[in-house]
Amino acid sequence: MPKTITLAAVFLAAGMTAAAAGQPVPIDRTPDPDEQRNIFTLQVENDFFNLVGKSDRDYTNGVRIGWLSPALSDLPDGWARMLTLPTFFGEGPVDSVTRRVGVSFGQNLYTPQDTETSRPIFDDRPYAAWLYMSVALQSTYKRVDPRSGADDPVRLDTLQLDFGLVGPAAGGAFVQNNFHRLINDSPANGWANQLHNEPTLDLTFERRWRTGHGIVLDRPKLEYDLVPIVGAAVGNVSTYASVGGLLRVGKDLRADFGPPRARPALPGSEGFVGKGFAWYLFFGVSGSAVARDMFLDGNTDGNSMHVTHRPFVAEGTVGLALLFRGVRVSFTQVVRTPSFFERDRFDQFASINVTFRY
Repeated sequence: MPKTITLAAVFLAAGMTAAAAGQPVPIDRTPDPDEQRNIFTLQVENDFFNLVGKSDRDYTNGVRIGWLSPALSDLPDGWARMLTLPTFFGEGPVDSVTRRVGVSFGQNLYTPQDTETSRPIFDDRPYAAWLYMSVALQSTYKRVDPRSGADDPVRLDTLQLDFGLVGPAAGGAFVQNNFHRLINDSPANGWANQLHNEPTLDLTFERRWRTGHGIVLDRPKLEYDLVPIVGAAVGNVSTYASVGGLLRVGKDLRADFGPPRARPALPGSEGFVGKGFAWYLFFGVSGSAVARDMFLDGNTDGNSMHVTHRPFVAEGTVGLALLFRGVRVSFTQVVRTPSFFERDRFDQFASINVTFRY
């Protein structure tokens, strides 16, 4: 069994053991009506959408469709204990939790900078395609606001299992080159050098808090909040630990915890509430300590193209989210520091997300 898969099993067992020692938080018996509806998501990430500097390299395209269930009405105590990861950083107690199950399907494509040559390139990232399915449990923890008596969402936990396939069977060459033909662009000629077929299994945990909430203006009402984020992943696609946060400025920020992202980034907030018009600008920074990145390190057996990943990577994001009558649309621009030693270049791409309730 690959070492990263063993680490994933150890990580999961440790989390379950720690959670079993605590008391499960009671499920919210009167969740927000919006949380009793299905959530559907369509997400496209591509460097073509960059605000500045169009490119066609590195993480060049990602597509994901997702579904998030209505709020679960009950969960056996044993499962509640097993799926509740313990608090840390001295977090205060919460009064209830709303749990939802999510399923999503996605495909990511990665290419080197020179896509014209068909020869192997030994000093740039290898071609790679990843086709995956994710199963997630999202838990929104709430605390009663003493001023209004309403349940205020204060923490979001996402526990997610990704399994899929890297290699020619993931269809990267077919998708990219047929799309390039459609838009009358040159094909990428090096897909014969891509990572070979390998099944993948990854476990991810992310925790977000809504903190530092305040009012910038009363009329019209303009709010701000801070959303600290921590996360970790173990698996043969990626193994890392990450810490960061978002600063948001806008209207009705309790509607969500920030826009979602495609894997292998931290998942983000799939669900949202609210019926009126809400919006916010957001600015984020994060840093990751990376132990493994298959799209740089190559296949687990070592018999593939590869480069040397950098152990620390930083990322900056800026974007806008609009919410109106059960629909959320967000745009996120991402800039990432160099991720491997052979090339000293920044990576950038943009993400467009459309989420709606039904």
